[in-house]
Amino acid sequence: MTFETDSKTAIDPYQNTPRVEKDSEGVWHIRGYTEAKELLKEDLLQDGFNAEDVFRSGMDPVLYQHGKPHREQRAAIAKYFSPTTVSQKHMPMMEKAADDVLAELIKNKRMDLKTLSRNMAAIVTSAVIGLTPNAGMVRRVDAMLHSPIELPKNPFSRLYMMLFGNLRRISFFVFDVRPAIAERKRNPQDDVISYMLSKDKDQIAILAECIVYGAAGMATTQEFICAVLMHALEKPHIHAALTSDDISARYEALHEVLRLEPVIGKIKRKVIEPVSVNSNGETHHIPTDAKIEFHVYDVNADAQSVEAEPERLHPHRDLEKGTYRSLIGFGSGPHRCAGEHLAIAETDVFIRKLLALKGLRIEKQPDIIYNKTVEGYEINDLIIAVD
Repeated sequence: MTFETDSKTAIDPYQNTPRVEKDSEGVWHIRGYTEAKELLKEDLLQDGFNAEDVFRSGMDPVLYQHGKPHREQRAAIAKYFSPTTVSQKHMPMMEKAADDVLAELIKNKRMDLKTLSRNMAAIVTSAVIGLTPNAGMVRRVDAMLHSPIELPKNPFSRLYMMLFGNLRRISFFVFDVRPAIAERKRNPQDDVISYMLSKDKDQIAILAECIVYGAAGMATTQEFICAVLMHALEKPHIHAALTSDDISARYEALHEVLRLEPVIGKIKRKVIEPVSVNSNGETHHIPTDAKIEFHVYDVNADAQSVEAEPERLHPHRDLEKGTYRSLIGFGSGPHRCAGEHLAIAETDVFIRKLLALKGLRIEKQPDIIYNKTVEGYEINDLIIAVD
């Protein structure tokens, strides 16, 4: 995290490291934006977020697909997350959700922002997927998100944790996914579950997608909202941009915060067929089965692409044509985040309404910890208050 403006940023230790390098174990590390964007265009296999366990399970959610099946699935679901759908269909829902969530803060005067952002993310994500948001569902999804990534070597402890993890998924299926499937069979809607039922997908496939979208929609957005508010209350120029009447200015500022504060710290891929990448006049050949780690913090602060003061927040930063405003904060290539437009719009709606509340202030600075699942930050116990 880079909230303390006078401190060195997370990229300082890496400024003298190569933009592309292979370590002693054969893993390739990418820290340059041009190189990352070039490689992420390739048909690479997902190698993060428990990928090996997912592949062994036989489930095939879109996040872990590649090649033609992935392209077809992404094309089919794109309409649920497109800018047009977000602005025309989801915006009224998001406005109401933000009002309902913030009404609780107004009533209580003092709350943990994580609770509020999590509730907002749960309502919005559920509406797009086809689930029914409630406090129990939020707890179940959050429990899955905080399941250990690395299993212990002790066979009994390992078995216990695997069973416990499966019980969490079963609970999510029984109390949330299965009722939603039954409801969508009776009354189809314009959402992901209804689409999958129209394609005769079985309950396990639907569960897998709900887990993926639930995790992506809730875990990342709730953290991003917390990061955005901290910057808005600490930096007047960010506050001004995020409360502007110009939606383009607000969106630019949000992308800039995500560039510097990406929720997911590493993107991991595995090579299916040999790929090459050019860097500073040298061509690197990466063989089949090699693992690639894209260091998002370093990539997003690449001075060759960001230029002036890459570690500083500039809400209206000038970038070369073709450079994403958040660089690879939403990924890039075939696996670029499908919900990016939804996430930015949702955050904009919530933050804009939150910043309009009288006397808004931070009463307790948060505990910022490292989340192994996303290899990035997690903001806890950020207590805010209003008059």
